[in-house]
Amino acid sequence: MKTLKILRLLLTSYLGLMAATLILSLVGIVAYRLMGVEFQPVIIWFKVITLGVVGYYLGNYKKKEFYYYRNLGLSKTFIWVCTFTFDLSLFVALLILIKS
Repeated sequence: MKTLKILRLLLTSYLGLMAATLILSLVGIVAYRLMGVEFQPVIIWFKVITLGVVGYYLGNYKKKEFYYYRNLGLSKTFIWVCTFTFDLSLFVALLILIKS
């Protein structure tokens, strides 16, 4: 499968949970600004745990939508790993930008 097609499909799947993850990222960033660097591990774990909760909820809520991606050759695991890796990387990058 072409790389551009895979990236487009991953972006489409990420847009489905972007609102929830954006709100959680904003909560984490505000908490980081208020609490400081000492609470950075706690804030990152908060983000990881809430990503898991969002993933579980959306996995059950949008169960039929994954058939679409499966028919196009993307597994559910691949989609979740790529989506969560991207979101967590973006969150850590924002924390680094705020720190400096």
